Amino acid sequence: MKKFLLGVFLLTSLPAWGVLPYTATPAEEAMCEAKGMPRGKGYQGHYCDGLRFINRAYSSIGNKQEMQYYLSVAIDNFNYELNRAVVDKARQGDFHVGKARALKLMGRKGEAAAEFIKAFNAKSNSPDVYQALADHFHETGDQEKALEMATEGLKRSPNSKGLKRRYTEFGGKLPYPGAMDMNTPDAEIEDEVASQEKLEAAPAETTSQASAPAKLTAPTGPTPSIETPEIGSKTNPYCRFCPD
Repeated sequence: MKKFLLGVFLLTSLPAWGVLPYTATPAEEAMCEAKGMPRGKGYQGHYCDGLRFINRAYSSIGNKQEMQYYLSVAIDNFNYELNRAVVDKARQGDFHVGKARALKLMGRKGEAAAEFIKAFNAKSNSPDVYQALADHFHETGDQEKALEMATEGLKRSPNSKGLKRRYTEFGGKLPYPGAMDMNTPDAEIEDEVASQEKLEAAPAETTSQASAPAKLTAPTGPTPSIETPEIGSKTNPYCRFCPD
């Protein structure tokens, strides 16, 4: 009898796995492929699992028990990668954003805000990260920072429809920001390189002008009787400052 009651308790307390197996559905697999993070390929699988369980949590709104389970599984997957000794720095911002979204849905807004800041400091190139950051600052009332995130994201991902929409919604003026040259570390180095190129181009332009033959025009009036001083050298009588 005790075993029966224990079995009934376990069945009634089972959250998500009693409704939907852990294994990814075909739609979830397609979603991960579209995000560039297919399952079964190392850390990418954990990112995919985190995303799909967040989606399951959204679909379970109204069933708090199932929703909390899905969000806990999502956070575990994001933490697995973030706590590894070797972390993929290029996608670290994505993991922080995913964790922040799950924490936010749990109502743990303070922890979620901390994860959003970590995502910002990760300096990701992912448009998803900048969209999430723009939304976060917009929702917290920092409209200037929200627009800054949308602007910065468009410089890195100029074709992102989500960032374009946020840019205009948050007060950005057309045209959209130009794409950033991802081969240069930052704007200061770009300015320094541009200044150096101007300096290097200046001597070449001056030399080209100096080497051009002088354009002489025939006199239109009588030749003055005053003797003009001798200028130039024997080899170039038209150059005032040329050496002999």
